[in-house]
Amino acid sequence: MTYRPALALPLLLALCLPLHAQQANVLRQQMGATAYQRAGLDKLSDGERHYLAGWLTAHAAELAAAMPASAASTATAATHAAPAHATVESHVVGHFNGWQPGAVLVLANGQRWRVTDDSSLDTGKTLDAPAVTVKPGLLGGWLLEVKGYNSSARVQPAN
Repeated sequence: MTYRPALALPLLLALCLPLHAQQANVLRQQMGATAYQRAGLDKLSDGERHYLAGWLTAHAAELAAAMPASAASTATAATHAAPAHATVESHVVGHFNGWQPGAVLVLANGQRWRVTDDSSLDTGKTLDAPAVTVKPGLLGGWLLEVKGYNSSARVQPAN
């Protein structure tokens, strides 16, 4: 994993918005140990991390508006540039047969989403550019659904 300073703030914003009550452990899990440490968050006290999460939550809209979209990865930008409960609608690029845990799905809008749960989907046939919806799930996560299938995967930005 390559650390990109330009992505640190958008990632932190995307993670902190829904995580005010559970910030420290979730931030560490979502960012990964290396990024968490490089951002210096491991040096903060629990109180400081709680304050940071609260401040980011209170000022998220201002920060998102100040961040040029080109400075953030596309999926990460989508998670904070739109309202907290925004839904992303697009199509999978190319042929699609389903997903497995860890799969990365590339959407026509340029976003890349990684399946983070143990779910899988086998469409039984090859689909060309099926429509998908990515919508907020519980506790700040994201759910991806393929139109016409009664299945969803928990996903996170893969950029």
